[in-house]
Order: sequence, then C-alpha cells, then structure tokens
Amino acid sequence: MDIGSMRQRITLQEHKTVVDGIGNHTSDWVDFHSCFAYVNLASGSENGTEPSVRSEDILTFIIRWCKKLEGLSSKEYRISFGGHFYNITCVDDVQFGHRKLKLTGKKIVRE
Repeated sequence: MDIGSMRQRITLQEHKTVVDGIGNHTSDWVDFHSCFAYVNLASGSENGTEPSVRSEDILTFIIRWCKKLEGLSSKEYRISFGGHFYNITCVDDVQFGHRKLKLTGKKIVRE
C-alpha cells in the first residue's frame, strides 16, 4: 500500500438522532472519523437535456483500515470530501486483509 498517495482529507459522517437542550430529537450527520485517502474517479456521466444537465460522479476512496471502522456500513455513513457529500454504495475490506478499505461513493446532488 502506497501511503504517500493518500493525500486527500476526507471525513466519514454517521447518521444519528441528536437531542438538543430542550429535548427535541432531530436527525443529523455527525463527524465520525477523519483521515487521509487516495481518491479516484470510478465513473461519471451526465443525464438530462441542455438546460438541466445533471452529472453523476462516483468516486473510489481508499483509506487505511482501523478497528474504529470495523462496523462501517453504507446505510448509516457518508463521506464528506471537497465540499461535497457522497453516499457510500460499497465498503470493501480489500482481500479481507484488514489493511485498507475501498469505499465507493456516489455524489449527492442537491437541487
């Protein structure tokens, strides 16, 4: 694993129910783990017609495995990178070696 190529800072966020000071329950994304990653474009496409073209970017994030990330799932976590958010579509413990995780994320497009 080439640690030197992991130059991009990402933050994994966990979806949690947060209770405020007066007892209101709200659903929010909370920072869970921040680390450096190797980030690469897995695929990209554009959909729609000229006035409303939407791009769908899918990125691959390779990070070092650690015990804290053992329960990482695509349902409860997302990735924050470069001012954008990515829904995790796949979590791959490469060759089940507990050395690196390969995360695939689809960019969340807000309209």
